[in-house]
Amino acid sequence: MIEFDLLSHFVVRQRQIWRTNSKSVNKQSYMKKLTTAAVLFGGAILASQSAFGQFVNNDLYAGFQNQSGGGSEDYIINLGAASGIVGSSSVVDLSSDFSLSDFNAVLGTSSSLFGGVVAGSNNNQAPDLYATQLRTGGAGTPSMPGSTSPGTFYKGDLLVGYSDLSQLALVAPAAGNGVLDTSKSWENYVEPAYANGTFYGDTAINPDSSIGASGVLYEDLWYNSNSSSSVKQPFTYEGFFTLDLTGSSPSLTFTPAAVPEPTVLSLLGGAGLLLLSFRRRLGGKNA
Repeated sequence: MIEFDLLSHFVVRQRQIWRTNSKSVNKQSYMKKLTTAAVLFGGAILASQSAFGQFVNNDLYAGFQNQSGGGSEDYIINLGAASGIVGSSSVVDLSSDFSLSDFNAVLGTSSSLFGGVVAGSNNNQAPDLYATQLRTGGAGTPSMPGSTSPGTFYKGDLLVGYSDLSQLALVAPAAGNGVLDTSKSWENYVEPAYANGTFYGDTAINPDSSIGASGVLYEDLWYNSNSSSSVKQPFTYEGFFTLDLTGSSPSLTFTPAAVPEPTVLSLLGGAGLLLLSFRRRLGGKNA
């Protein structure tokens, strides 16, 4: 709505100028110019919205901040809808969403910074939240969490957490895009700020973990949805993110909890080959 207010103000102002100069300017020619200018102005707004939209319910936002190192900006990425990432049956490659240059801009001369992932929705029937926690022990077994559940929440707790996250709306990029935020919204509304009106302060969940310039960060993703104001519900483990900065090209992936383990895949493959061999032998006998 802010964009449309700006467009309306632009048109009104141009009309005022036209009235002031109506005696010396050809009206028809001027109105054509006004229309063209308004179209161009509106197009610029729409182009801006395509990269920097609004806070979208249950889009996963990754944020990096360097408050401890005196960073002057945060780096925020919209990884896309949680349903398309968490619900996958295989590892999801998100590397194209990540910019090493933007990461380094926040890192500066520091040895490390902090980053994590959050999401949420304000569905009045059953609001929900996503948040990451540091995963210990490396990749390990995808179906098993490497961190402790953030706790149990009432419906109202989830709504408060969502309200805190929605404050990212002024800078939140569209899916697949990232932005360097000089207003440092992640620091002020997610973490490390710990006060009423911040995600960390209101939920006691710190989604961020430390990572250096050439490190590897594993973070579990936890999810909670609750329609009850009288019974708490626990967070459930959904899988884990891996940010690997050790190679020449950075890698950002999500491994769903339901992804089969390598040993399981080997057993399934072996069973398939055994069944194929059995069918061939049976076919040979019946020939």
